[in-house]
Amino acid sequence: MKILSQNGPNPALAETYRSLRDAYLRATDKSDMAANALLEEHPDFLPAHLLRIARLVAAKDASALPALRAAVAAAEPLSFSADAPDRALLAAAHAWAAGDPLRAAEIYTHVAVAVPRDLLALRLAQSSWYFLGERARVRAIAERSMPAWSAGVPGYDLALAMYAFGYAETGDGERAEEQARQALEIEPRSPYAIHALAHALAMQSRPADGARTLKDMAPYWQVGGRLDSHNAWHLAVFELETGHTASAVAALDSVLLPAAAQGAGNNADATDLLWRLDLSGIEAGSRWQRLAESWAQHVSPGFWSFLDVLAGLAYLRAGQTPRARAHVLTIAASHANRAFGAAAPATASLTTLAAIEAFIGGAYDRAGATLRAALPAMGGSLAQRELFELTLKVAEQRRGSSEVAAAAAA
Repeated sequence: MKILSQNGPNPALAETYRSLRDAYLRATDKSDMAANALLEEHPDFLPAHLLRIARLVAAKDASALPALRAAVAAAEPLSFSADAPDRALLAAAHAWAAGDPLRAAEIYTHVAVAVPRDLLALRLAQSSWYFLGERARVRAIAERSMPAWSAGVPGYDLALAMYAFGYAETGDGERAEEQARQALEIEPRSPYAIHALAHALAMQSRPADGARTLKDMAPYWQVGGRLDSHNAWHLAVFELETGHTASAVAALDSVLLPAAAQGAGNNADATDLLWRLDLSGIEAGSRWQRLAESWAQHVSPGFWSFLDVLAGLAYLRAGQTPRARAHVLTIAASHANRAFGAAAPATASLTTLAAIEAFIGGAYDRAGATLRAALPAMGGSLAQRELFELTLKVAEQRRGSSEVAAAAAA
């Protein structure tokens, strides 16, 4: 990536850009305003355009698509004098904005392989494969890039954190923990590396260690950045798994539910935690209704199957059957029309929603069989997919209890 302005190389501008890029990749603060200010001051500075575009792509949010298209259009006139990797990054963003996430993932991967120290390309390649449910590729692209990195190279902690996330996404919690802790030795104030470590501990079924780690490192991830709420979700899940249910409920009410109003991703975390609490027998009160209304404001059915399932779950659990039915019909229509999410598993969301509806209706045998079939194609991270594995486990337990009760009655 060339760091140039109209007058040629500019070391000060290069350092400002790298600082903003690294702050974004570490999720250390809300640096959007500073990045926008840089772009306003240097409208011909292509790296600043690419950073803004990266934020919009990695958001994986349908509501960001109009802004992404505008950002790509603003950057394209600068592409004629850009180097090949930067032109490729623009082409990938154009593919994403046009509704072809698979093509975008392939281009980002090509750039990350050709320029293995391009952290933005690596981040966007992983983000795109994650969106598509291709967890093995999330890990593979990091593995391809790592030989180019070594201790002392600026950004090494970021590469390690992405490497750790790739290992966690393929179930190798021990290796993920090793890489995440290495990253945190270099830069402990990295919410992204802390997030990778949380995934690693979750994959090893070590909730007590996870809760203790996130509490000890709270000053480093509670920074007003985009991962605050998500790391709070990790902590709440760890608390629930270690029997500290009251702490999990408090996190839901004080952090996750208020954050849900900000967008679909935060809605997903709040819905996940509330369903876990629901399955454990905690009274939900009016929380499902609150989440259902928030989903109605933020979800775009058919964009991402992972979000589709959680939105439908909230509608069903809130007792909003007509809204749930309309949600399912819209998802089916978007798949039929090959809308944005068509490259992702097309039937996983509908199958999972059918299983959840059966579960809520007490048809545990049918719910279990349907969920078992849907799990292999489900999107989201492995830590998030645990929600449906837990649902399957509870369905089997309740089915067994029902059979015992029926036998006793007979």
